[in-house]
Amino acid sequence: MNAIGFFVGRFAWQIGLRMERARWNSVTRETQQLAETQDILGRLAWPGVDSIERLSGEYWQLTDLHRQQVELRSQSDQLTAENEVAQDRLYVIEDGVEDDVDARRKRKLEIMAQAVGLMDQVDEIKGRDVETRRRFTSLKGKLEVLKKQPEGQFADEMERTRRSLANLKEEHNQDLAAIAALEAEVQQLELGVQGIDAEIAGLREQHKLQTTDLVQEVGRRSKQIAEISARVGSLESQKNELSFQIGQYLSNQLDSADPDVRKLLERFRPLTNRIRYLRRSIQYNQRLARRASR
Repeated sequence: MNAIGFFVGRFAWQIGLRMERARWNSVTRETQQLAETQDILGRLAWPGVDSIERLSGEYWQLTDLHRQQVELRSQSDQLTAENEVAQDRLYVIEDGVEDDVDARRKRKLEIMAQAVGLMDQVDEIKGRDVETRRRFTSLKGKLEVLKKQPEGQFADEMERTRRSLANLKEEHNQDLAAIAALEAEVQQLELGVQGIDAEIAGLREQHKLQTTDLVQEVGRRSKQIAEISARVGSLESQKNELSFQIGQYLSNQLDSADPDVRKLLERFRPLTNRIRYLRRSIQYNQRLARRASR
């Protein structure tokens, strides 16, 4: 509020328009704005108060706090850079292991597909052998019936049946041999799959051994970075308190005769003008609020 606003407000009070609550709300809001402006002034101006004797204590404390922050941030940056290098190494190791694992998985799938193909052949032979055994049983029954007939009556048929039984028995034995050979191959392939699984487990274990130290290093540095961040934050809180004190002092010295103060404040004219305006407005609103409460 400026002077014109004050007189308009006083006139409104005189004619019966009282706005006590609104005035006090304005005082509260502008007081907060004043504190914020003083804080900004202190943050911006403190590096230049070294020549002002009344602020030398705050200046040197802020300088030391700022130096500590710079050193801590440098340490944090170094640790972060080291962690990035370690992470890159981890990625390289992990990518290499995954490539090796993927190659073995591909070979495992190929072997399993080959084993499935062999088992299909086994099933096919077993199905054929079922028919062979059925025919063998049937012909064997036939032969038994023929033997009961008068001697010599079916001699030729009996001979053909015996030859057929011999052939079926040979087929059966060949099928059994083929099944045994194929199942042996499948067993070897299964052993190969188990071997690949063991290789993959070995690669995983090797990867764990290779990366354990790196992971621990990354974790240790990350903890240090977090601790440094907390310390930087604590230092920042101390700096904010000191810079606010500087801002408050300078805001109370807007009309100071000290040439160092005047020279410094000249650099922040927009802020000092804002402070003057807010102080006048607070005073006007307080006066109007007190009048309204009468």
